Order: sequence, then structure tokens, then C-alpha cells
Amino acid sequence: MNNQLPKIVKKLPTTPGVYIYKNSLNEIIYVGKAINLKRRVAQYFQSNDALGPKTEQLVSQIDSIDWKLVGSEIEALILEASLIKKHKPKYNSQLKDDRSYIYITISKDKFPIVSPAFKSTLNPNSYFYGPFPNSSAVKSLLKTIRRIFPFYSGPHHPTKKCLYCHLGLCPGPYIDNHEYKVNISRIKSILNGKIGGLIRSINKEMDQCSKAEKYEQATIKRDQLASLKYIISGWNNLNHLFDQIELQEDQISKAENQLKTILGPYFNKLTNIDRMEAYDISNLGSKYFVGSMVVYQNGRIEKNEYRKFKIYTKVMQDDQFMIKEVVWRRFKHPEWTLPNIILVDGGKPQVSSVYKLFSILNITDVALIGLAKREETIVIKTPLNWVEVNLPKNSEALRLLQRLRDEAHRFANHYRQELIKRSLK
Repeated sequence: MNNQLPKIVKKLPTTPGVYIYKNSLNEIIYVGKAINLKRRVAQYFQSNDALGPKTEQLVSQIDSIDWKLVGSEIEALILEASLIKKHKPKYNSQLKDDRSYIYITISKDKFPIVSPAFKSTLNPNSYFYGPFPNSSAVKSLLKTIRRIFPFYSGPHHPTKKCLYCHLGLCPGPYIDNHEYKVNISRIKSILNGKIGGLIRSINKEMDQCSKAEKYEQATIKRDQLASLKYIISGWNNLNHLFDQIELQEDQISKAENQLKTILGPYFNKLTNIDRMEAYDISNLGSKYFVGSMVVYQNGRIEKNEYRKFKIYTKVMQDDQFMIKEVVWRRFKHPEWTLPNIILVDGGKPQVSSVYKLFSILNITDVALIGLAKREETIVIKTPLNWVEVNLPKNSEALRLLQRLRDEAHRFANHYRQELIKRSLK
């Protein structure tokens, strides 16, 4: 690390912007955004004890700092994404896993669809913007844009108005093709960081409408202008825009350590979390019963390890029995890596069912837990009693479990829908 860096940090402005770290070879190794550049960058140069191991490694390689000033959250978010896309910095850790990229895509349909997507699901025939390191920021960004320029988020709009139509977020079933394309063009301008030019263009159109006595259209333009100016006027309009100081690997390490601390007293063989498996059941009526297994391994979601199961032993809804069947079939595969933790979607009934299976199969070195949705309670069965653990909503450990549980739910539903589509062909 360059010994002059602390002096450089003291000279940084206290204004919003994007900061860029370079190594001794002048290579960009990290890009981040901040409300207060000086305060944020200074956090990296506190005592090593306050940093995670990956962040500490990053800091040791910083040789110089550049920065770019911006005026709003959206500008910061878009500038950060464009720099990450261009330079692929080593320590923007989400970019180490292609499946973690989050983009905004705009399809090339007659009425283009705007939606978020991961790199693994990108349609090469669509326009796409990103990558963005923070998926929650992307969702907030799209919600904000949609209030100004309503767009379709999925194909085949019903012939009646949907909920989003009534909220002013969807153009509705019958729209003017030209007007919709203008909206899409303006969304592209925002995502390309050309907000200033867009404001000037709409302002000019508003004046022209007023002179032509098209007052209703002029009012629409006025409201669009006011909204655009609002979202670039301050730093409190998009929620959860700024990440924690830790790199993604440090957040993962913190989550794993928290989990070991929480579960350790009940599972004395849980010394590492190299692999977690999460299970869920999806069913419809009396015909389509399926289960899913999703896998978290070595600090990342491993989609290649996912498994899906068609339920054979039940013809009526019985989540407890079905989750037991799925886990039983999983353990018929000794060639699959054994997990440290199995997470089931549900509370005592689901955990109890799998707990009995563990006893039958004599499984003693896998921690079994449930995550009950209502209060997001971790449910544990011990030989003597039941234990329920409620973590703070901002707990990294809880977020990791929620992410796995939700992914298992998504994957199970996707498989069920796939079976229904096959049956209709």
C-alpha cells in the first residue's frame, strides 16, 4: 500500500461520487460509490482489526485513488455500473461469479418489456444495462423510473387493467405504440446516464405543448420534469443504495460465522459451513407435486448442484410427508457431497418429519434447521426439546438463510410450472 494514501484521503471532497482504487500497475481493482467520498474512503484505512480479510487484502494493494463527482443516487449507480462493466475490477467480488451479475434488460418486442435479469438469464437479443453490484438498488431504481415512465414488466398484458395500471405504473392493455416507444427511449436515456439531456428535451416539449394550448400534455410533461429533477436533487430518494464497507466475500464470511455461533451449541459437529442445502415443496391441486434442493457451497450459490424431485408417494397435499420423501431420496445418493446444514422451508411440522428420517438413517453429522416464514424464526429440534431463534432483520446469517429458502421456493415453483406446460402440449 502506498504510504501517501492517508494524506490523499484527507484531501478527498465530502461530496457524493464514485471512488476508484488502482494498484501499482495502474490497474483498476475496485470501484465503489459514496454519499460522502472522504468519509467512505477513510473507512478502508482504519485499523486492520475492523476490516474483513478480503477487504484488508484489497487495501494492501491500493496504490492510488481516483474519484468522479456526481449529483444523485441514480447517477452514482449508473456510473458505478458502467465503470465495473468497462474495467471488470478484481475486487468487485460479485463479478467473480457470472450468475451474480444483475442487469436491467429492455426487450426488442413491439412493446418492449423492462425487467431485471442475472447474466446467466440474459437474452442476447435484448438491450441490457449493467452490471449492477446491488440487486436491491436496481429494484428501487426500476420502481422510481416506472413512476415517471410506465412500462410493461412482462408479456401478454390482459385485456383488462391490472393492479399496476391502477397504480399508474403500467401503460395498460391498449396503448399508443409511438408514445410507448418514446417512454422506452427515455428510460434508455436514464440508464445511459443522459438525464441532463433528457430534462432539457422534455422541458422543450412542455413549452411547445403550452404554446399549442395542449395543456393536458403540457401537464404530463411538467410532472415528468418535476419527478426527474426530484430524483437527481438529493441522496435520500432510493432505498438501500449503498453497500456496507465489507466486500461480498467478507459479508458471506460474517454470515457463516454468525450461523456457526448460533447453531454451534445445538450441533457440536458443525465446525465449518462448506455446503448448505435448502428444500421446499410446491404443489397444485392433486396432480402436480414437486420438491426442490438448492445448494450453497464454498460461499456461493451452486446452480449446477441443484436437484428437482417429482413426488411419487403422495396424491394429496402433505408438505411434511413430501419434504421427508425428498430428503430421503437425496440421501440415496452417496456420490453427492454431504452438507453441513440442511434447511427446510417451514417450522416444527417440517423439521419434525425430517428429524425422524435422520434418526432412521442414523444421520448425526448434518445440522437440521427450519425457517418459519411468519416471523422468520429458525427452528431447531434437539433430543430433549424444541428451540426457536429469532435474529435481527439486518442479521447477515438470517439474510443468507432467507436467500436460500427463497431460492428453493423459486426453483420448486419453476419445476411445477414446467410440468404443467408439458402436460398442456
